[in-house]
Amino acid sequence: MPSASDVLRANREQALDYSAKAGQARLAKLLAAAAKELEAKLKGIKPGGGGTYTEAQVKATLASIRAITGKVGNGVKDATVSNAETIAPMAAAGTIRYLKDLDKKFRGLGQQPLALDEAAAMDVAKEGARASVLRRLVEGVPDEQGKTKTKVGILERYGQAVVGHFEDQMRIGLVTRRPWDEMRQSLIDKSPFLQGAPAHWAERIVRTETMGAHARASLETMKHADDELGDMLKVLCATFDDRTGSDSISVHGQIRRTREFFDTWQGKVMVPPARPNDREIVVPHRMSWPMPANLLPRSDAEVHARWKAEKRKGSPPPRPRLSTVAIAPSGKR
Repeated sequence: MPSASDVLRANREQALDYSAKAGQARLAKLLAAAAKELEAKLKGIKPGGGGTYTEAQVKATLASIRAITGKVGNGVKDATVSNAETIAPMAAAGTIRYLKDLDKKFRGLGQQPLALDEAAAMDVAKEGARASVLRRLVEGVPDEQGKTKTKVGILERYGQAVVGHFEDQMRIGLVTRRPWDEMRQSLIDKSPFLQGAPAHWAERIVRTETMGAHARASLETMKHADDELGDMLKVLCATFDDRTGSDSISVHGQIRRTREFFDTWQGKVMVPPARPNDREIVVPHRMSWPMPANLLPRSDAEVHARWKAEKRKGSPPPRPRLSTVAIAPSGKR
């Protein structure tokens, strides 16, 4: 039976989902109306004419509206899907190589070497990575029951962030009867989108989703191995440098079975990314193998130190459960 906090969390997430969809519908109407009005004004402006509205101003703002309403999305989607199809075989090959190397290192006397159907692993990795990218970008991340209907896709979420200031400034400008040139400048001043941020955001989406495609391809390879071996685990491994977030340190070394979700401060994920610019990877591991030192969890003190270095207020959230499998560093269960 779910706890009261679980029910509250589920209701809050559902409310946010519905609110986001409703906000998108309102915004679509606002942008369509604004575009229609600007097109009408553009037709009525005489070349070289003066006044509040100039041809250049109207054209610039109309172009901004058209860009905001979705001309960035398809290019980002195509780039990330293409990257997924390219990187998946590489990720699968790396996972298989890692498994074989550790198998050779930890294999006991008289044990048969690991035998995997590599061609089949490559196929499932590619299909899994591509499907995962499309689902994340277009439909959203599925929950534990595999449902995505109430989720908002990554491109849509970025779209909402992009147009938030735009919507506010349009409403303020209309209510206060702000001159059109001032309204146009307020859009530029308040909207990173109109200052060239879309290229940065698009790059961030592509980089993040490429990491996600790599992780998904690795996971599909692990699941394929688990079907043959029956004892595969996946370990969440952070990238450590001066950009590593406290949330990544918190989950580093987390162990799950191949079909279980990881738990992060951002929610449950089957594989990273859990957030933009998330650089974590999934590492395969067998229950009978000893756990390498570089995959062991970091201390609470290190999590708190990075949280403080990030100049965050208060204390970091509780660390998620590190393992659902009783496994010691020696590999004995």
